[in-house]
Amino acid sequence: MPSFDFQVDKNDLSTHRLIHPLPASLSAGQVRLSIERFALTANNITYGVAGDMIGYWQFFPAENNWGRIPVWGVATVAESNCDDIEAGTRFYGYYPMSSELVVEPARINERGFVDASKHREALPPTYNQYAVLSDANGYTDGKDNHQMLYRPLFTTAFVLDDFFMDNTFFGAESIMLSSASSKTSFGFAFMLKQSGKVKVIGLTSKGNIGFVESLGLYDEVITYDDIEDLSTDTTTAFVDMAGNREVLGRIHHHFEDKLVYSCGVGITHWDSREGADPSSLPGAKPAMFFAPSQIQKRHKDWGAATFQDKLTSAWNAFLDRVDQWVNIRENTCPESLAAVFEEVRNGASPDEGIVLVNGDGTVVPDKASVTTKLAVTEVLPFSSFSWRSP
Repeated sequence: MPSFDFQVDKNDLSTHRLIHPLPASLSAGQVRLSIERFALTANNITYGVAGDMIGYWQFFPAENNWGRIPVWGVATVAESNCDDIEAGTRFYGYYPMSSELVVEPARINERGFVDASKHREALPPTYNQYAVLSDANGYTDGKDNHQMLYRPLFTTAFVLDDFFMDNTFFGAESIMLSSASSKTSFGFAFMLKQSGKVKVIGLTSKGNIGFVESLGLYDEVITYDDIEDLSTDTTTAFVDMAGNREVLGRIHHHFEDKLVYSCGVGITHWDSREGADPSSLPGAKPAMFFAPSQIQKRHKDWGAATFQDKLTSAWNAFLDRVDQWVNIRENTCPESLAAVFEEVRNGASPDEGIVLVNGDGTVVPDKASVTTKLAVTEVLPFSSFSWRSP
């Protein structure tokens, strides 16, 4: 399989290119990971939309105004200059949409390592961790696709649930989730359903209402058109997965002081960001939820091992159910990558999870360059991508 790297215009995600860099030579201590497969979801589009705001572009820097959107996937060690990392070991973690990634493993143990590459030092530790696919890390044989498709989103859902529990739900009697058909939303609804402490309301589009109702995870499901019909008799918290400011404004104006907490998590409605300044809305002031902060808190409260054990237990319960709701579809990289990216960017079906498979995982340098929407002729080594601070 030729080496490849998928890049997007940071200011216009509809513009992208597929180039074929020459694999870089390894320095002492470095490891080359051959990326086997990765999931592509609306969450990855959020990474692109919030690339500058949260720093997602810094994980895998590209030249000029190009960006490399991170994805969750699985890779195999193809070459190692690190004594403690063996060739053939498989790791789950954060990757670019590429054929390979060169890392500098540090803090190595039986569960995995942290990439200590210079440009990643100031980035959230959660995203710099690479986990061995093992029982100790909650991995189930034959569940590679589930791991990359759901694990990061379910982790966010698990941490969200813990965050609300940690804050006694901010006094809310019900929690309302926008983009209720999204994987993070129904993962969160799954966790809330387990405890049964609050009413769970799902907001969705007319086209997705059948799917959301079929999940059986929401106590009430309504469309965005019917927000004003919701009862304001009880205190409510709003978890915004959509990032649609018009919807956010309507919810705040409808519930006013009954809205005791409001936070943004995702931007599935990334193209609907126009609207009132959130800071001027009635009710609770909208906040941004950042899962790594709560994870770091729980690492201090419980210890990392206990946090991992709690997450693994919840994950296994979710894994037992999720195939009832969503079918997994595989596409081949790099041939179908641009088309699949556009499908997800424009809103893929909620009852389908998409995984991109990188051929047989063998990287072969190719001096040809292929482009989507723009003409690109240069051949770049992976090591040539310069890092720039935000």
